[in-house]
Amino acid sequence: MKRRDFIKYSAVGLGVAGLYGPNAFAAGQNRRRVVVVGGGFGGATAARYIKLIDPSIDVVLIEKNDQFVSCPISNWVVVGMKKMGDISFGYQGLAKRGIQVIQDEIVGIDAAAGYVQGKKGKVEYDRLIVSPGIDFRYDLIEGFNDEAKKIFPHAYKAGPQTVQLQQQLQALQPGGTVLMTVPDNAYRCPPGPYERASLIAEYLQKNKQGSKLIILDPHQKIASKGKLFKAAWDAYYTDIIDYRPEEIIASVDVDKKTISTYEEEFEADVINFIPDQKAGKLAFDLGLVPEKKLWAPVQPLTLESTLVPGVHVIGDATDSLTSGPMPKSGFVASSMGKVAAAAVVAELSGKKAPLPSFANTCYSMVNSTEAIFVTGVYKYDSASGKNIKIPEASKTSPGRSDYYGRCAEDWATSIWSDMLS
Repeated sequence: MKRRDFIKYSAVGLGVAGLYGPNAFAAGQNRRRVVVVGGGFGGATAARYIKLIDPSIDVVLIEKNDQFVSCPISNWVVVGMKKMGDISFGYQGLAKRGIQVIQDEIVGIDAAAGYVQGKKGKVEYDRLIVSPGIDFRYDLIEGFNDEAKKIFPHAYKAGPQTVQLQQQLQALQPGGTVLMTVPDNAYRCPPGPYERASLIAEYLQKNKQGSKLIILDPHQKIASKGKLFKAAWDAYYTDIIDYRPEEIIASVDVDKKTISTYEEEFEADVINFIPDQKAGKLAFDLGLVPEKKLWAPVQPLTLESTLVPGVHVIGDATDSLTSGPMPKSGFVASSMGKVAAAAVVAELSGKKAPLPSFANTCYSMVNSTEAIFVTGVYKYDSASGKNIKIPEASKTSPGRSDYYGRCAEDWATSIWSDMLS
């Protein structure tokens, strides 16, 4: 947000100071305050780990929703393997640790004065961590209006659309057609669409005999864990999945319920449209994304914004050209949260930030019991000044198995506890 635009929000904070409580606005003279905006995998982890590393720091977590809803495992909800309640959690665990949790939506920042502006008020900070998540590029598709958003759910931000897609699948008549699209790079959770396709295919196989699943993918081949997904599809879903690579979506027609590429029109009973993506709106509103760019550039050592001093950006919204060759995943966001937490605590203590290292683990179900996985380890390379992947510490599962399926659930339970308890 440009300085001149910020003026219009100033009166909002002054008029509702009491909404946050008397201690939420001005930082104490002898205390240090870190504000974290966004309570997802990155933000919640950062808040918790700052408090773990240095309990003397005041930590304020600002999140617009009253609950965290996990995108990983939400594909399981779509096909009835889990319920929304299984992937939805409050922030009571963080509050018990002494972290002040505020439900509000941030609309501006004054980095020079050191405060963020919410719809309910403003909060001062010594350092700020922002985890904006992702948003969707609907403007690329002709005909994608507000009505299209309602009837072609992306279900790629876990929440109401997850339930909507589940209900659409339940209402599908046997012999019907489901169509889903895969976004082009870069996007959140590279294997996510293919896991969803696998689970929907199994759901159709078990519950909607004679139904088909069409997958329109702009990539030349499956973009993540390709050989493993293809092996599972060849083993289980050859009569269900119609996979179409190198398909670029040109337009949609709400009335006809069709999706058109530049070569063909597709009609389906259920359309799961996952658009191309960019950094979340908050990143743009706070001036963290350069003009005509899609992602927020950061310093690889500390994840501090290259555009706004004192503000660290973590999670899916970061520009991988600067943060490193890591996928946009929940595990990476959590890893970034820990790196940012360590960097912020060090900087507030007048010390050098430790050299960062990052990790990623991602399980994908190929049916209701079997999973595949990929892992990655990344570290800061002093010679190049970049975060790089460590090939010998990164691997893909040799195949699919029920054991990996059980590991997938254990992974989710563990990371939820790590970020929220």
